[in-house]
Amino acid sequence: MKTIISVLILVLVLSIGIENEGPVKVIEARSCEEKLYENDCQENKCNADCQRKHGNLASGMCNVTPSTPHTNNKI
Repeated sequence: MKTIISVLILVLVLSIGIENEGPVKVIEARSCEEKLYENDCQENKCNADCQRKHGNLASGMCNVTPSTPHTNNKI
């Protein structure tokens, strides 16, 4: 009987800890699209500005569609 109560208490403590994000840390990320530069997309500049604006976990990249002709862009 004591072992069952001990197990139930342990499960209760762990569930409270997980609910408060104690033992398990959750990283939430989102994908956003925004135009930072009109005609000049440089990968390192875009990534640095994206991190400055949205935090260190953000990453930016040049995304050029064929309908918008740009020079100096990586596809």
